[in-house]
Amino acid sequence: MKTIYLLITCLLIQWGVFAQEGVNFRDLTFNEALAQAKAEKKMVFMDCYTSWCGPCKNMTNNVFPQKAAGDYFNPRFVCVKYDMEKGEGKELADKFEVHAYPTFIVFRPDGTIQHRVVGSDNLETFIQRIERGLNKKTSLPYLNERYEKGKMNKQELMTYKEILSEAGEDEKAGKVYKELLPRLTSKDKVQKEFWPIYEDESCVIGSPEFDFLLANLPAIRKNSGTEKVDKYLFHKYVKILEDYILGYQKEDAVPVSLLKQQIPGLNIKQQKTLNTMLPLAEMVSNREVKALAAVIESKIPTANVQELKMYVFAYRAIRWQTKDADAQPQFQETGRKLTDLVIASMENRQASLTASDLQEYPIILMSLQDTMSKDNYSRLAAIGEKVIPNLPDSQEKKYIQSTFDKYRKLSLKKP
Repeated sequence: MKTIYLLITCLLIQWGVFAQEGVNFRDLTFNEALAQAKAEKKMVFMDCYTSWCGPCKNMTNNVFPQKAAGDYFNPRFVCVKYDMEKGEGKELADKFEVHAYPTFIVFRPDGTIQHRVVGSDNLETFIQRIERGLNKKTSLPYLNERYEKGKMNKQELMTYKEILSEAGEDEKAGKVYKELLPRLTSKDKVQKEFWPIYEDESCVIGSPEFDFLLANLPAIRKNSGTEKVDKYLFHKYVKILEDYILGYQKEDAVPVSLLKQQIPGLNIKQQKTLNTMLPLAEMVSNREVKALAAVIESKIPTANVQELKMYVFAYRAIRWQTKDADAQPQFQETGRKLTDLVIASMENRQASLTASDLQEYPIILMSLQDTMSKDNYSRLAAIGEKVIPNLPDSQEKKYIQSTFDKYRKLSLKKP
């Protein structure tokens, strides 16, 4: 019996140690948290969340449980969290004007705000954001005061703009950004400390600041880091190209003609991806369905499933944007040909198809479902019967099986 008690005691101790590894959020009211912070000579760290917020769940499940998170937050703060739509959280949301989630507020023991940040992040970056608030000269109240007195230099304005953006004060951040730009020289704009001017949402392809970036890439890469700059450029261009290929481009979208001028000269690590997407975007823009079909037919034999999805989605985009497309013979013929090619690709790759592939191919085929025949469904069902039994048991396998069961039923359905 003593042995059992000893074992239980050890388990409880181990569980207690494990539970304390992450951030220790205490079950306190806001006023109790302030009192506790005063007694412990700490500040209060408040997590403002909602039950439906995905980024909030990311912080709760993946960031705050980390030992490194506990090591940083627990010695410095009395940590509390409140659902902003329930109980005391409603009052706190109104009092401290919390409108975006997650919002994190650092309070002094007297209840005044030391700092505020908005949004989910990885732990390392999140701690850096909190640290800036603990430093008096980069804390939001200090910078607000400096700004109101009109005493900020260029570097301080840049920092202030970043802090405002992190706090979710986008309107004021935009105002500061507009004040800062005219004060920057060409020499300033290539320096690392002013790199954030290019991360502002107003710095879009075709804007003066973005044009300056492209014209001065060697110096900016040297000062801010090639990897960082090239990653930024890739995401800028790939988003626009994706919008074209998916048929989501807006009326005021960057014209493909400008993309054709700029993309070939980027020389970034992901250049091949952009080079592949650019002609597809142009075909969608010009609604060149026959040219696209010819490209797809030549590429399908060697295309992986993600590339295949891109090609078929481009076809779908042209069809969406063409009036009465389904009544036009060229679309009907192209759709049937693409359907046959996609299924043939699956048949040729049967031996190497993965669970991921068997989830992606049906997504592709949904864009072609208007041209699917009973024979197409029979071929798909046959692929499923051969490949699915070899997959490891999982929830994914069950989902895949249900999809291919539907294909079998459709293959047997009477016209």
